[in-house]
Amino acid sequence: MPLGERVSVDDLRLFFLLHEAGGITAAARRFGVPKATLSRALGRLEQIAETPLFDRVSNGLKLTQAGESLIESADAVTRAGAAAEEILRSAHGDPSGVLRIAASALQAEQLLGPALVRLNDRFPDVEPSVRVTGLGPDPLAEDLDVVLRLGRPEEPYLIARKIVGGALRLYVPSSLGDHVDLDDAKAVEDLGRVVIDVPGAPHEWYLSHPDGRTLAMTSRPKCSVGDPIVALGVLTAGAGLTFLPSVYGEPKVEAGQFLRALPGFEGPRVEVFASFPPRRASVPAVRAFLDVLLEVAKEMPH
Repeated sequence: MPLGERVSVDDLRLFFLLHEAGGITAAARRFGVPKATLSRALGRLEQIAETPLFDRVSNGLKLTQAGESLIESADAVTRAGAAAEEILRSAHGDPSGVLRIAASALQAEQLLGPALVRLNDRFPDVEPSVRVTGLGPDPLAEDLDVVLRLGRPEEPYLIARKIVGGALRLYVPSSLGDHVDLDDAKAVEDLGRVVIDVPGAPHEWYLSHPDGRTLAMTSRPKCSVGDPIVALGVLTAGAGLTFLPSVYGEPKVEAGQFLRALPGFEGPRVEVFASFPPRRASVPAVRAFLDVLLEVAKEMPH
C-alpha cells in the first residue's frame, strides 16, 4: 500500500457491489449507483493495491487473486454497515424515516398498495421508497429493508416471514371461453404458455387432480416475462395461458377478466415471503410495515 493511502469503507462497499453484480454497468443498473462512482471507487482501491482487483472478461468482471483476498473484508464491511444502521434506526421509538421496499408489480398492486395506504394513515412519518422488480433481490446486498418475493429466499442469513400463499392454477382470457374446450388439456396448452420467469415460479408446469390424475405442460412458451403483471397484460389483451397463484388469479375470474382452465387441476402451492436482514425487524418502521402487511394479507379473500 502506498505510504499515506487509506482504504475507504465506502469504496469497499462499492467493490462488494461490483462483485455481486458482476460488472460496472450491471451494478449501476441493479443498485442505482452511477457508473462513474463505481469506476472511481474501483480505481482508488486498485491504486492502493498497486494491482488489478478484477480481470475484465467478456461477460463482465472476474476477481483476480488480489480481489479474492479482499472480497471477504468488503463483504464484512458491507454487513457491518447494515448492522450499524439497524442499531441506529432501532434507537427511535416511533416508526419514522425512509423504508426501502422491493416487490414485483403484481405484489405491489395486490399487497403493497393497500398496505402502504394503511401504513401512512397510522404512521405518517414513515417514508416508503418502493423498487419494482420481479428478481427477488438480496436486501442485505442491495440496501433494502424488506423484499417481497415468491418462495422462501435461499440466503440462509435472511429472515423470511410468510405473508400469503395459494396453489398455482391455470388461467386464460375470458374472451376465449366460447372458442376453446377448457377441459381439454391439449387445446388449453395450444393457446400458448405465458411463463413468468421470476425466482420461485416454475418454468415447466405440473398439475394434479384430486382423483390422482396428473399432467405436465412443458411446451415451448409463447413468451417469458420478468414480472407477473406482464402475464396479466398478455391475457387481458385476449391471448395465452398462464400459471398464477390463486390469490392473484381468482379475483380476475370474479371480475370477469379471466377463466380458469382445467378447473379440477392445480399446481404446487406457492407462497409470498417478506425477507429482510437479521435484526431489521427491530427497526420500528420495518416492524410497523410487516404488521400492516400481514393484516392486509389476512383480509384477502383467496
